[in-house]
Parts: sequence; structure tokens; C-alpha cells
Amino acid sequence: MPRKNILAFVAIIIAMTAVGSWLLWLSRPLPPPSIAGARQLTNDGLLKTNLASDGTNLYFTEISGQHYFISKVSSAGGTISNLPLTFPSAQLLDVSTAHASVLAAEYSAGPSSENSLWTYPLSGGVAQRLGDVHGQEAVWSPDGQNVLLIKGSSLYVTSSSGGPAKELVSVPGTPYYPRYSPDGSRIRFSVGDTVQNTSSIWEVRSDGSGLHPLLPEWREVSSKCCGSWTSDGRYYIFQATPNELGSNGNLFAVGEPAGRFEKKRFEQPVQLTQGSISFGRPVLSPDSKKIWALGLHLHGAVVKYDPASGQYTPFLSGRSATDLDFSADGQWVTYISIPEGTLWRCRIDGTDMRQLTFAPARAALPRWSPDGKQIAYVNVEKGKPWAIFIVPAAGGSSQPLLRENTTQIDINWSTDGDKIIFGRVTEFKPEGLSILVYDLKTQKLSSIPGSEGLFSPRLSPDGHYIAALSASLTKLMLFDTQTQKWSEWQNVASGALNYPAWSADSKSIYFDDLVSGEGAYCRAKVGESHYEHVFALKNIERYLGPFGLWCGRTPDGSALFVQDTSVREVYELQANLP
Repeated sequence: MPRKNILAFVAIIIAMTAVGSWLLWLSRPLPPPSIAGARQLTNDGLLKTNLASDGTNLYFTEISGQHYFISKVSSAGGTISNLPLTFPSAQLLDVSTAHASVLAAEYSAGPSSENSLWTYPLSGGVAQRLGDVHGQEAVWSPDGQNVLLIKGSSLYVTSSSGGPAKELVSVPGTPYYPRYSPDGSRIRFSVGDTVQNTSSIWEVRSDGSGLHPLLPEWREVSSKCCGSWTSDGRYYIFQATPNELGSNGNLFAVGEPAGRFEKKRFEQPVQLTQGSISFGRPVLSPDSKKIWALGLHLHGAVVKYDPASGQYTPFLSGRSATDLDFSADGQWVTYISIPEGTLWRCRIDGTDMRQLTFAPARAALPRWSPDGKQIAYVNVEKGKPWAIFIVPAAGGSSQPLLRENTTQIDINWSTDGDKIIFGRVTEFKPEGLSILVYDLKTQKLSSIPGSEGLFSPRLSPDGHYIAALSASLTKLMLFDTQTQKWSEWQNVASGALNYPAWSADSKSIYFDDLVSGEGAYCRAKVGESHYEHVFALKNIERYLGPFGLWCGRTPDGSALFVQDTSVREVYELQANLP
């Protein structure tokens, strides 16, 4: 073979080998994204919401009592300072792409209301109204020409000067935390479901077309929300909460589809954080090597409402607990610890404490037996249906009430202690709900007639009635145990009834009305179709537990709540995002 042909043949072989190696390299996915370390940047003990950055400084909202204000700290950490806004209560919304201004909302009517929007120059000066624009949340488009608004259940867009707003899209639920993709072509936002206490992430094109949920088939988590893209658009970092009861929110990363000549990235969510700190609201540094996020240390203090002063005072020394229940003689209390989710009991003065359950199982909604010797509770273990367990009040081994492959919840002991009334969930839809009775002596299980579609049963202290809620949380139903008939007791068209609790004389039931007005603690009397507001639920930031906002009653009839005393600080996470 001539030398010229040999050289050409060798060149072809080398080229083919190079192409093959390159194709093999392309076919192998990049290493998964990960977090190499974390550093706490703030430590002032105030609750924080929202987070934004101009690359040099971090901006966030802080809450002190009922006052909201915008603060900043260097991205390297250090002293926190406040932005000198003239209005008394403000929420941070966004920092402009050019890092010139902060977009803020004036909280004149409350966080969930539509408030006036303002821009504040970071170089110093006076805040200016953004036209006559109002909204619940807002962000600038990447080019700074438009402002995306959330009003009610819809997304709107207006010019950066605050002109008329145009509706982009309406969604079923409560939208929040909108963010543009770096190229401005797409918008991702969270949608909350207040009834199910869940959230999801949706995407829409910036012209309002192509609305669809993000990761709809990913069922390992109960909620996902609050995400941001890296500056190059290669990854989307967001917060998600696993399905297990009481799980912390963690940060996850999902890779955007790779280009034709890029190595394939992980297109399924990869968990970045885990542990006792719940991370959320991620913000990416310009070089994508850092993720700034809010780290939440969960804590909830039990408080009692004092009608004379209208104030909330510590109960059980403000112990971090929820789901309190009292023995029949009023001398003992059982509760679930926050954040561990373990069952404890102690005397009502806080002495003689004993832990009754242990990790990794979690407990919820305990109930004392009438004789004070046992405590029934909902046992939650990963991969298993929620089940009712019973443990001796003095401590010892817990035993399941009965073994079945359905969720059991909301325990009621009969007045003689021989039966347990509870709710069963075969599927999380109205037709999957029912109320059953288990006879501890005969070990027979029966259903309450006509209880299909009802949940949260509550047996009156005298055993005459069972109150229950409809699946929509809008109706309070009443079952007469003597006539064996149901009747509609209360109807709250706007929803949502929460944690009903009987008075000691069985003549009234108390509950939260979480939707009407600003929220109220209410009372309905047996035989009356209307209910009354006992007091407004204001001046308290309540702890949101796995089953929502808990409330209860002491043996003397005082209303109990769990105040959210969690601490949320700013953290820097060192990110590896290949």
C-alpha cells in the first residue's frame, strides 16, 4: 500500500477512535449534583421569609411580632442591617437582574392580601410606587422590562413602569413563588392546595401558553415548591417534602434537558440536603457554586388563650409539642414532641415526664383511655399505612389495635373504655372515608351506618353524639348514637372547619374556622344550625404540623394552640452542579 494511502487510513482510524471516544463520553451521564458543605450566615433568631441576592449581598424579609421588614447581610456573612423603607411593614419580593433595585410589597392588609408594590434603589434613595399595581407576589422578568404578578388564582404581567396588567393564566389552587427561566421563555411557580395541605410546581410559557405540572409522576414526595434556576439554566433547584409524616423539607436538583453536544444530566430529582434542618427558598450564586437558602429549625410552643387579656400565655412551660390530650381526672397530659414526633406523657404541671415511643416511628393524635391506664395513638412508619397503636401510660411495649392494610386515624374511646371509634381511609377521596367501631372485648369491627365520606370523628363526653367532618371540610355532621341517624349540624360554605373538640358538658363543640375573615375560634351548640365566633385568631403565628394547625382544650375549657417559635436563618451551601 502506498505510504500516502497508509497515512490516510491511519488518520481515518484515529478520527473514528476519537469520535467513538467522544460519543462514549457523551453517553455517560455527569456525576449527580451534591452539596459539599454548609455554613450559617445569620443568627439573630428572627423568623425569615423570602430570599434574594445581588451577588454581593443577600436580602430577606424578617418578622418580629406582627412587623415585617426587609434586611440584608453580606453574602460572606456578618452584620444584618435593615433597608430604610418608609412604610411600616414590608415584604421582599425580588432583586432586579441589573442588581439596581429591590421590589417590595407594602403589608398594609396582610401577607395574603393584594398589596401595593414599590421599588427601592439599592444605591440609596426613596422607594417609589410601581404605578397603581397591586398583588400578592411579584418578580421582574430577566430583561427588566416586565413584572410578573400573582393576584388571586391568576398570574398577570405588567410593564416595569406599572402599566395595566394582562392576565397570563389562571390555575386551580393558590399560586405563589413565581420565577422566570434565565432566558425569560418560561415561568415556574408553586400552587398550594389548602385542603390537602400540599403544593406542586407548574410551568407555563411567558406568553401564557403550555401550562402543565412539573414532575407529575414523581410521587415520592407530598409537596414540592419554591424553586429557582441556576444562572446558566442547566439545573432547577427546589424544595420538596417526602411523603413520610413529619418529614423535613429538603432541597432537590433536577437537570434541564441537555443540548445535542452536552453530556446528559440527571433529569430525575436528586436530593441535595437531609437532616434536622429543613432547607427552602433556594437562591443561586452567579457562578452556581453556592446555594443560599433559608434553614428552618422547627419549634412550636404550646400556648393557652387568656380571654381577659386577649393574649396567649405559655402552657406546659411552652414545651415544643402538639396534639395534647388529657386524662379523665385532669391530672395527666400526653403530647407529641416537635420536631421528633415521639409520644410523651407527664403530669399537668410538667413533672414526671416519660417518653413512650421512639424513632424511627412517629406518633400523632394520642387519646387517653377512660381509666387513665392506656394511651391510643396513630403510629406512622415509612412504607406502612397509618395504624392505631395502644401503649401503657406507665410505659412499655406498644401494640396495634388491629392489623389491616388501610389508614386508621382519629381515635375515640367509648365512655366505658370497651370500644374504640376511629376513622378509616382506604383512599384519599370522599368515597374512601368511613367511621368504624372496634370492640376490644369481642374483637369485632363494625361501621357507623351512613358514615361514608366523613372523617375526623369526635365522640361527645357523655357518649350521646359523634361529630364528624365532610371531606370538603365545609360540613359538620352529627350522629345520634341512640337513634343511629346523621344530621347536618353546621355548614360553612367557604370552609374550612378544623380540629373539632367537645365541651365537657357535651352541649357544644369548638373548632377553628380557618377561611372566613381573618380566622376565628368558634363554638356551635347542639340543636342550633349556626355557630358563633368566640374570638378572632390574630396576633399569633401558628405552627403548621403534619395534620395542619392544631388546637385543643384544657380540662378547664381554655383554648390551646401551638405557636410557631421556629427559627429560620440564612445558610450558604457549597454546591457541586456538574
